[in-house]
Amino acid sequence: MAQQFIHVRVNSDQKRNAEIVLNNLGLTMTKGIHLFLNNVIKNKGLPFEIKESREDILGFNVAEMERGYQRAVFEDIATDRAKGYPIALYDEKKKSAFLEYPDGKREYIDG
Repeated sequence: MAQQFIHVRVNSDQKRNAEIVLNNLGLTMTKGIHLFLNNVIKNKGLPFEIKESREDILGFNVAEMERGYQRAVFEDIATDRAKGYPIALYDEKKKSAFLEYPDGKREYIDG
C-alpha cells in the first residue's frame, strides 16, 4: 500500500517533550505515531480513557481539547478535499477504515 503523509500542528513544547520521552524509549517520533495509530485501529478507539471532568497535565479541560481536536480534524479534511487529496475515514456500518478519493471512489482497508 502506498505511504501517506499526516500533517499535525503541535506546540514546540509538546514536540520537544514527546521527542524526549520517545527517545528514552528508543523510539523516533514517526515510530511513536505509527504505534499510536496501530493501537487506535486494533482497539477501535483511543489507547487511553478520556473523562470529561479530568484536567490535563497542562491544565486544559479534556472536553475542551476534544472539541478543538474535532474542529481541527474537520478543517484538515476540508483543506485536503479542496486540494484533491484522498481522505482517510471509517465506515461504521462496514466496521472498516477506507480512503475516499476526490472522484468518490472508496478503497477499504482490510484489517
